[in-house]
Amino acid sequence: MLARSLTVLIAVMAFVSLTVPHAGAAQAYSAHWTLDEIGSSTAYDATGNGNDGTNANVVGDGDGYTFNGVDSRVVVPSAASLNSGSGDFSYGVTLTMTQAPATRETYEVLSKGLAGDKAGNYKIEITSSSGKAKARCVFNSILPSGKRSNSAQLGSTSLADGRVHTITCTKTSTSISIQIDALPATTKAIAAGLGSVSNASALGLGARPSRTPHPGTTGSRA
Repeated sequence: MLARSLTVLIAVMAFVSLTVPHAGAAQAYSAHWTLDEIGSSTAYDATGNGNDGTNANVVGDGDGYTFNGVDSRVVVPSAASLNSGSGDFSYGVTLTMTQAPATRETYEVLSKGLAGDKAGNYKIEITSSSGKAKARCVFNSILPSGKRSNSAQLGSTSLADGRVHTITCTKTSTSISIQIDALPATTKAIAAGLGSVSNASALGLGARPSRTPHPGTTGSRA
């Protein structure tokens, strides 16, 4: 499966939270990137927690960042506040896109760590499902026993419609869920339970921090 960075996509904001979101409640973010900078080399963390990111090949117009589909990325250094611990944890992004990935292709949106990382990893990706662009939450964790517990949940909403959508992934000790906008969340129970992610990898928006661009990959707004 080919993974490329955000294509035909503008990211409006992204967040990481050590709590489960509740409707109508003020959100206590561990990191919150509003992505409203213009011509800045830094994506500032609005929480004051210092999780600022370094921009590479993104275009900011004050309303969001445009990623070119090749090597656009925001790289945020690893910090304890960006790892999940064993408690409830959520992460998400608001974006707009017009083009679905090709078959067997995914668009990288937000990621921390890689599959197989001994300390776990989590991410949001856009995948092609019956020709439609759908979000998938991935949370691969380490249980107290030291065993891995891998989980993923696919959303049902088609995203490549040019509208603004918010994707929220939530992990508890027993489940993973995905919510698109204000629609009901889709939840999967994990019989083995879910543990923690505590890797030392940078968090990336768009292309993964260590990713080498694919020559010839074309990009567009999203």
